[in-house]
Order: sequence, then structure tokens, then C-alpha cells
Amino acid sequence: MLSKYRVYRYDQLKSYAVTAGTDAVLIGAQNGLFPDLGFNVEGEMGGLWAGEKKVCDGFFFAIDDVPLTCADACEARPEQTAFHYRMQKEELHVVRRQFIPDGVKGCVIELTIENGRDRARMVEVSFTVRTDILTVAAARGEDSMELGRDVGEYDEYTQAFYARDSRNPWYAVWGADRDSRVLQADVPPSVYGFGNTLGKGVNGRMFYRMRINAREQKTMRLFIAGGYSCRSQAEDALENLRQNAEALIRQKEARVFAMMNESEATLPDAALERSWNWAKIYGDWLTRHLPQGGVGLCTDLPEHPSLFGEGFAQAMSALLPLGGGKQVQQMLRTLVSISEEAQLAPGRLAKRISRSGKIRQIGGVKESALFVSLVHRTLRWTGDVDFAKEMLPMAGLCISYLRRATRNFEDIREDIVREAQLAVNGYAYILRLSGEDDSAMLDVLRSMASMEKGDIKEDMPLYELAAWHGRQGHVEQMIGCLSQMARAGAPGMPGAMKAEESGVLLSARSAAGFIWPMTESLFGVRPNAAEKEIWFAPHTPIGWDGWKLENVIIGGARLSFESERISPSQCRYTITCSEPGWHAVVMENGEGKAYPIEEAAALVMGD
Repeated sequence: MLSKYRVYRYDQLKSYAVTAGTDAVLIGAQNGLFPDLGFNVEGEMGGLWAGEKKVCDGFFFAIDDVPLTCADACEARPEQTAFHYRMQKEELHVVRRQFIPDGVKGCVIELTIENGRDRARMVEVSFTVRTDILTVAAARGEDSMELGRDVGEYDEYTQAFYARDSRNPWYAVWGADRDSRVLQADVPPSVYGFGNTLGKGVNGRMFYRMRINAREQKTMRLFIAGGYSCRSQAEDALENLRQNAEALIRQKEARVFAMMNESEATLPDAALERSWNWAKIYGDWLTRHLPQGGVGLCTDLPEHPSLFGEGFAQAMSALLPLGGGKQVQQMLRTLVSISEEAQLAPGRLAKRISRSGKIRQIGGVKESALFVSLVHRTLRWTGDVDFAKEMLPMAGLCISYLRRATRNFEDIREDIVREAQLAVNGYAYILRLSGEDDSAMLDVLRSMASMEKGDIKEDMPLYELAAWHGRQGHVEQMIGCLSQMARAGAPGMPGAMKAEESGVLLSARSAAGFIWPMTESLFGVRPNAAEKEIWFAPHTPIGWDGWKLENVIIGGARLSFESERISPSQCRYTITCSEPGWHAVVMENGEGKAYPIEEAAALVMGD
């Protein structure tokens, strides 16, 4: 399943590796280890996180008293990460796979051992977890919280280790499946073969034994969970994983498989193709569900595990062409709800929110403007009139706040001119879609027309340069910028665009700088779902014979777009649609001409 999205790495294995789910994320290295990493809390941003709480620094294995200190290969897939170990002297091949099931504050580890000998043998497995139970706020001395040293104990009855922070009611648990009995358990002062990581954690180690026949392989499952306020919750979580791990893994695989079929790109350039398709994975990895309800997008990993944050509108917008229209609507509702409950000043919104729903930072004029433009962009892709009416009050407050802060749009800071124009244009659209009069906003927009400066700048970042070339129709130069962005990301993680901050592996907003030039200036798709129309202005770069973008969700329809080169200067573009009534609008002689799509439409266009 999802085999074409596998990525194998054999070098630079000290690079980050991420396995993520809706309620937990595991961050380590591609060599299978868990080094101290990160800057927000120095050295403490890796390991297993469950919501706001870090559970452990990592976990470690030894087979027949030989520590698995460095994997020979790392296999990254959308739903799991695997590490392969060739134990040639011991004639064993070990594969460690790790999953984060949806809705689970923990991880599932599958350890598969293959016996390379021609006779049966007994293999001893030691499994050690190094805890470090904390929150970023407590580690930074915020919220009047103080971290204690972790304490742990083995429970013979449940065949599991339990640990907690000595000053806070935070619990973690780890153990194996019911078929794997513990031979021995201890609390070693250091992790054998690895040494201890930073922090106030405790080591909990358990030993198991497996009989493996000649040339046979066997698998055992192990589990880690945490972030619970009492031990009984930890016990229940472990039991849930023991009973339902198989079903949870299959559910995750099915969901991810369906997601990967949406907005699937096929391109002649393998690096760009992988970057586009893996952007869906990272968007999923960064999506978080709040305990009290609602959905948010994590700012980045591993440095800022809070929701929304700097550039939240840009980050969330990248989900729209990837099948995430409904998801973005949920996130916007969550942002509005939390901001209203906090009784912020009219038109101001939360900028950074903790996983528990607490506002860590309040946004200013720029964030309010970006909110309105994001609602507009979301409506262009979903065509949801009810959502427009739902967002209209907050959008109106944001525009009023923007008006007050800019002396009725006459004194706009140079750095937010673009955002202000997009907000005014967006609000006019929201009014129009809601059945309200938009004429006043259109008058404001006309008065702002001379403010924007669209010239190229020498120090322009690659993503801005790519967008600028795309708007000018310089598709080859745009592809050149995007190719540089694709190569600059983390090794072994296609689509993990290089972030602006050091220490950041996955940045929620970095993908947007890649996705939008591809969407609007390569595939040429600018929808207006409420009118069932696609403004279509595609390009096919020199040297490309064509491309495909399939199963794009726009409004209630699924559309696919395909390019086929028929001459050095012309291509045939085919559009298919799952529902009637849609049409493509193409610019001809300076005017838009509508072509009905029905089931399919084929257009011959020049580049």
C-alpha cells in the first residue's frame, strides 16, 4: 500500500525523521536514534509528543545484547517510518516500524526479526524507554509550573512500565503485546549502548525472548503512550493499543491512501512530483485536534508545537488545492470560536494557540487582513454560501479594525499593502456571496489600486520569486525556482521545504510557496466554485511532454486536468468533471470565454 510514495535513505541518516498522527508525533533521526535536538527548549524538542506534553526522549533496542545504534537504511512512508538493520555477524535482519494511529496519544512499534541461519534459535530483545515528561511552558518556567524528576516502576500484573513527573500529574506507559511476556525488568542508570539524553527522565527497560525457526521471521508489537492525568488512563490507553493496534493501523492506512489519491500530480520532474504529493502528507502531519473540539494547524515541527502562529493564513491556504477545503473551514471556525470566547478587541484574532486552546499570542492588523483573504480564498475553492454567511460578521469586524488602524485605508504600512488589498477584495466577495451589497468595498479597492508595487526585488526569497515569475508567465524560470526549493529541503523528506528558522524541519507555511505557483501558474487553476467555473490558464514548460493533476476537489465536484504536448508551442489540455454545469473560462483576445466541461472538455492552447 502506498508503495510508490516510499522513500529509502542510505546516507545523511542524522537528518530528522517524523512519524505523526492526529494526537501525537514522534521526532527522531533517520538512523533510528533520538538525539537531543531543538532550540525552543534546548535539546528537548525531539522524542514522542502527545498533545502539549512530551512523553519521552525516545526508545532503544538491543538484540542479543547488541544495541541497534545505527540503521543501515531509513524507509519513509506516509503512514509509517521503518528502520532496517543488517546484523551480519549475528545473521539477523531487523526491521523496526513505527506508527502513530489516529486519535491515539502514543505510538505502535513493530519489531520484525528474521533468522538468517539454517537452524532455529532464541533471540533476546531488550526494550528501553527514556522518559522526559514535560510541556514547553513548564520547561521554560511559564504558567507558574515547575518540572520534577520522572519516577518509574514496573508492574508485573499489567506487564508494563509506568512513569510520571514527580511534581505534576502527567503519566506515561509502555509495554508489549499480550503474547510477549516480560522476562526481566529494571531501571538502569543509563541506556545501554546509547547513554542518557538531557533532561529529568527515567529509564525503564524490559527483556523479552523470541523463538525463531530457520530462515523465519517473527514480529512483536510494542507500545508507548502518555500525556494522561492519572495512571488508570494510562492503563486504559495501553489496553486499547494491545487490543486494537491492528485495526487502528489499517484505519490509518485506509485514510491516508484515500488522501493521497486526492489532487495527485504526475509530472516529468520526479523531484517536483514528490514535493507536491508529499505536501499533502505534511499538511496531515501538522493537523491537530483540540481536546475541547476544533481543529488547528501546527506552526511547525519541532520548534513550535502550538497551533496557527506566524503566517497561519499562508500555511492553511496550501491545503485548499490538496483536497483540504472542508478542513480549512473547520480551522477557521476554530480560530473564530477561540478568539470570540477570549473576548478579544473587535476585529482582532488569536495568532498562536496552545493545544489546550489557550491563546499564547494575539494577532494584529496583518493577521486580521490575512484572515479575511483566507476566508475569500477558501470560498473560491468550496463555494459554500452558508460558510460565507457564517464568517461574514468576523470578516466585517476585521475590515473595521483594518479601517481604524489605517485611517480609512489612507495610511497603510508598506509591508501590509498587499494584505490590505487582498482583505478588501476578499470582503467584497464574501458580501456578494452572502447576498449583501459590495459596492462600497469595490470603491475602496479601486482607490487602493495604485498602492501595490509588483516589481522584482534583488533579495526576494525563492518562493516569492517563483510566484512573481508565475504571474509574469515565465514558467521555465518559475520551475527553476521551485526545483531549487525542492532540493533545499531535509534529506529523505521530499516536499519538506527549507524553513526560515533554524531547527525547523517541517514548516506549515513553507509548502504554500511551492503549492500556489504550481496550482495557479503551471496547472493554471483558479476556481470560483460558487459559479461552477474554473479560470484556466495552464502552462507546460519547454522539454515537458505533459502533466496530470487528478481528483481535485472544487466545490462538490472532482476535476482532473491533463496536458499533452502536440507541437513545440501548443498543448492539448483536457478537463474532466464529476458533475454537470461546470465550465472553463479561458482568456482569448483579452476577454474571458467560457467552455462547458460537461463530462470532459479538450482545449488546444499555446504556451
